[in-house]
Parts: sequence; C-alpha cells; structure tokens
Amino acid sequence: MQMFNSIFSTSNNNITLMQISLIFGVSVAMGILHAAVYKYKANYTKEFVITLSLMPTIIAVIIALVNGNLGAGVAVAGTFSLIKFRSAAGSSKEMLAILLAMAIGLATGMGYLGLAIFMTVIMSGSILIFETISFAQVNQNRRHLLVTVPMDFDYDQFFEKQFGTSCKQADLISLKYKKKKEALILEYQVLLDKKITDKRLVDTVLSAGPLDVVLNKQMPKKKYL
Repeated sequence: MQMFNSIFSTSNNNITLMQISLIFGVSVAMGILHAAVYKYKANYTKEFVITLSLMPTIIAVIIALVNGNLGAGVAVAGTFSLIKFRSAAGSSKEMLAILLAMAIGLATGMGYLGLAIFMTVIMSGSILIFETISFAQVNQNRRHLLVTVPMDFDYDQFFEKQFGTSCKQADLISLKYKKKKEALILEYQVLLDKKITDKRLVDTVLSAGPLDVVLNKQMPKKKYL
C-alpha cells in the first residue's frame, strides 16, 4: 500500500529538509501518544515518560544519519549494547514500552511514517484494551507471603494445618537458608478464602512465633520475567 511506502528515494541517499521535518514531527507525535497510553493505570516517573516521548525521535535521527552506511550501523549497534548494560532492570511493561518506542523510531527513521502511525495506534489500542479487560488481571485474593522461622521449626505440619482453614490454596514456592540468623525463609503463594482478611492471616501465622512475616498482594519483582 502507498501509505506504507518510505518517503526516501531508493536512488538518492540525500535527505531533504521536508523529509527530516516530517520524521521529526511524526516521531514526536507518536512518542507523546505512546507515553500518554503508557501512563494509563501505571506507576511511572516523570523522567521515564519524557524518555518515552523523545526516544522515537532520537532513534529516528540516528537511523536517518546511518542511512545504509554499514560501518556506522555497527557503531550504533555497539552504542545501544552499552546503553543496555548501563540501564537498570525494569518491569515487563517498561520493557514493552521501550521496545515499542524503539520500533516507532526505527520506522520513522527509515521513512515509513504511515507504518509508524499505524503501528502506534494499533499497539496503543491493544494496550488500553488489555488494561481494561480482566484477561491479565491478578486474582484479588492471591497473596505472597514471606515467613522467617528458626531452623528447628516444623513448618510443614503447622502451616499445612493453618493454611487449610484460611486459604483455598497454599504453595511453598521457595525455601532459603539465612546463615547469619540461622533461620529459614519460606516463600508462599496463597489464595485466601473470601471471608479471610489479611489481618486474620497474619495473626494466624504470628501464632507460631516466627522471626519475621511479610505479606504482599503482589509477588516482588524478580531479575527475570
């Protein structure tokens, strides 16, 4: 289709002022739209939103400058790898946002403005739909429980008995030994009964005399996805 063709000519590698202006305009507009959609139902910082808004433009300029130069392309790839290792690990949603911003910048930098607009609108609509429907929604009764107990504590018998009266499901997903405290850290994924409150669950666990108890509604972020 005509709208998905590149604005660059295959016979001429020179970039005109009109072409670079179109690239800048579309990149900034799509970056702002992408950042606005990311903010919907997300915990974000001002710096990250600004980064998402401007990243497509920066990448588009880099791609336009490379413009078929193999040596420059290799140098740019090396630069991106350095940025990757200097960046802190983020959540899955942040990674998706960065990848989409890069895809927008690549499309506009190569002159495929129609494709960049189409891709941004479709992906933004998909993100809004997934955020609204219950497809990826976490069960509101699911909890993540961290319990620190002494080494000689018989946790199997106690927690099986207590969780059986307050939880529909309780899974021990990890067991960690803490050498300094001579203690075990038990990590549970539990599904509460609708009549059981968080306070009641904590009181039940505290009756065993653990060294420490941490209850979260969501599982803490891992280094892997």
